Amino acid sequence: MMKKAFLSLGFILIGSFLVHAQQVDNVQRGQRGYVPPIRYNQSTYIELKDPLEETDRIMAKCVEALSLDDFQKEIMKNMVMKKIEDENAILSDKENSREARQKKIIERDKAFAKELGSILSPEQVEQYKTMDLSETREDKKEKKKRKKRNKKVKS
Repeated sequence: MMKKAFLSLGFILIGSFLVHAQQVDNVQRGQRGYVPPIRYNQSTYIELKDPLEETDRIMAKCVEALSLDDFQKEIMKNMVMKKIEDENAILSDKENSREARQKKIIERDKAFAKELGSILSPEQVEQYKTMDLSETREDKKEKKKRKKRNKKVKS
């Protein structure tokens, strides 16, 4: 009787180990549906912007939305270019921590808003602050097309 109990207990243990070894609940490497775990990069990648391209893109949106005259357009273009160059200088400084860079950029944005107040009305400044100046999908597609056309022309 005791022998049968130990034998059945042994089979149950071995069977449970074998079933567990198959990892039925997990997808193994090499099987369909396997997705490798995400590797988190601790260092942040900072992309510096080209001041001319960025200024042209921003100014196109600003002229359309704020209905600027030629004088305002030229002054604002210089201000935006200076702002982008300053941001690039802040971002390229490796000595500062991420938080210090963020604080400097926020301070630069506040100073830029004050500068805008000298040539734009308060309503236009508020409208500028609320504008979405990020690059849209259409902008990216257009940029890609221009690059392709330029490559074909050069060839």
